[in-house]
Amino acid sequence: MDTAAVLREHLAEFVLLDHHCHAPRRLRQRLQPEHLRRPFTESGDPAMLEHVPHTVVYRLLLRWLSALLGADPTEQAVLEARAQYDEAAYHRLLADDARLGPCYDDYLFDTERCYSPSEWAALLGRPVVPVIRIETVAEQLLPEAESWADFRQRFSQELAARGIEAAGFKSIAAYRGGLAIEPVDLVTAEQAFRDVRAELDALRVSSGEAEWSARPVFRLTHRPFIDALLWEALEVAAELSRPVQFHVGLGDDDVVLPQSDPTLLRPIFREARYRHVPIVLLHCYPFVRQAAYLASIYPNVYVDLGLTLPLAAGEGAHLVRTALGLAPASKLLASTDGHELPEFQWLAARLWREALAQALGGLVDDGLLTLADALEVAGMVLAANAQRIYPPLP
Repeated sequence: MDTAAVLREHLAEFVLLDHHCHAPRRLRQRLQPEHLRRPFTESGDPAMLEHVPHTVVYRLLLRWLSALLGADPTEQAVLEARAQYDEAAYHRLLADDARLGPCYDDYLFDTERCYSPSEWAALLGRPVVPVIRIETVAEQLLPEAESWADFRQRFSQELAARGIEAAGFKSIAAYRGGLAIEPVDLVTAEQAFRDVRAELDALRVSSGEAEWSARPVFRLTHRPFIDALLWEALEVAAELSRPVQFHVGLGDDDVVLPQSDPTLLRPIFREARYRHVPIVLLHCYPFVRQAAYLASIYPNVYVDLGLTLPLAAGEGAHLVRTALGLAPASKLLASTDGHELPEFQWLAARLWREALAQALGGLVDDGLLTLADALEVAGMVLAANAQRIYPPLP
């Protein structure tokens, strides 16, 4: 019996609750090859786009997408076939084929560039619930605050107000100095606020008031201040019983990889006040073993391989099996990290089922699980675990 094939057939019917993804861009022109390639590299260098067609994941994308669209498995043929659909029909086609359930949108408050949650929900025909990015809220509030006490109050109130309607919170501290988050005392927090405000005020002066008013841009990178933000955010998450997601491991080229090891988050995991707050480690490559270890010893730590499975497609089954080697099956969640184009979310959802079929099939063939066990685990990973730790849909 080909156990993976049996599982593949069953898993094709399982719904995926996509607990971490991003609304795609609004497309104002016909898709070009560089647009289709863009989501499949985290490099900021445009020269990398010429190498994307030679990756495992992109070759797989063209083959699977061409089969869905009834086109030849070439980039140009796929783009031609895609152009025959209107926007809503195409989004719905991919969502239905991917068996998507609710989508939790890491919402960047940029409806000029991307769809709003309500617009995206209408395109998908699925619920879309926002996830609130902690650092983005702080960047929005900083210009109006006059002191750490003032900012802290505004920040906590704003997070709480937005968090009531949200699935949870998300931190990109890995991009802003790393994951070695340390407790911050009041004196340090106050000084950090003054330093950040001085940097912000200097940027405003150098930009000119007209330019600043038209499009204020401030990228928060001050490490002690970000640490202070996260402890405040954890307080709000604890009060609202909302999960907190952390970007871990691979990402854009401003991630310093050694500083994005999830074991650096130990002070948060050991804090008794937050033991009931689910901490979701997103992506995790190449720190899959570390993340699985953390999930095996801290009851509130969960592992996700969202961005990892599409970008490291050739390793998918191995990485899922690695995570399940140590982490309880009740601690592994599936997401797509869908972004830029709906094709990325669609492909990632299909890759999750394929990786699970191969990984769990191997465990069955090795005598470590029964087929019934494997189906139960797949259901947990694809939806049930997320349904348990995130708030019920309204």
